[in-house]
Amino acid sequence: QYFLDLRDETFVSHMALVHSRFSTNTFPSWERAQPIRMMCHNGEINTLRGNKNWMYSRGGLMSSEYFGDAGTVQMLPVTSDNMSDSGNFDSVLELLTKASERSLPEAVMMMIPEAWQDNKNLSDSKKAFYEFNSCIMEP
Repeated sequence: QYFLDLRDETFVSHMALVHSRFSTNTFPSWERAQPIRMMCHNGEINTLRGNKNWMYSRGGLMSSEYFGDAGTVQMLPVTSDNMSDSGNFDSVLELLTKASERSLPEAVMMMIPEAWQDNKNLSDSKKAFYEFNSCIMEP
């Protein structure tokens, strides 16, 4: 069965978006097809290997007050060579939003920061947000 959560009668949503294009930088398969849980992405992530390596190396440092040590370990590894670049991005986004108190917009801003260092149009608080989070996660 494919995406059993979507067949569950108790699963309710006001909107559903399905993307039917297969991944382009991995071998096409149904397991890699969208829908993905947290976002839609129609592109390639050129820094995928480095980003996956950083996420893997952080696995030993991750903790969640909500899930506890045993629950946190069950969420790892966050990324996988069996997922597309979009699937890996989605998995990290899900971790950041569900295993922490971060909002979806905050997690997206962490993962895809705008050019902030020499941007005179950004507020000091937004620059501080990006500077702080640049120590936690690479774009």
